[in-house]
Amino acid sequence: MRNISRKVSVTAVFTGTLLVATVAFAAWTATGSGHGYAKAASASAVSTVDASASTSAQLYPGASGDVKLTVSNPNSFPVKLTSITGNGAITSDKGAACDASTGVTFANQSGTFDVAAGSQATFTLTGAVSMSNASDSSCQGAVFSIPVLLSGASS
Repeated sequence: MRNISRKVSVTAVFTGTLLVATVAFAAWTATGSGHGYAKAASASAVSTVDASASTSAQLYPGASGDVKLTVSNPNSFPVKLTSITGNGAITSDKGAACDASTGVTFANQSGTFDVAAGSQATFTLTGAVSMSNASDSSCQGAVFSIPVLLSGASS
């Protein structure tokens, strides 16, 4: 009887040890699955800022001049503009007679124009605007507003 008791005790101890080892192993090796999340920012439009005070008087009938363009980037990431194109009628601060026949044209621009995140950048577009001989005399000393479309992407 003692031998049987001993075998039962040994078996019980072995089974208990195996059970504890299995629970310990299960506690240390866990697996699973699920989802992580990230949210993309929404891009805000870049825009121009009035730079009329910083332009220079280079235009006269038959001449070309520079365009100063200040671009504002409200995004939290840098933007690389690749084109600047005319986007409507060019007007002046001189009124109807000048606006009716400004004779001013804008040459579309391509290239790389970098604007840092949350900042403004000023570009000089050399020779981008021209005035024809059709310009009205009332356009003398005018500041011309040139609507543009800015195209680019985050960089």
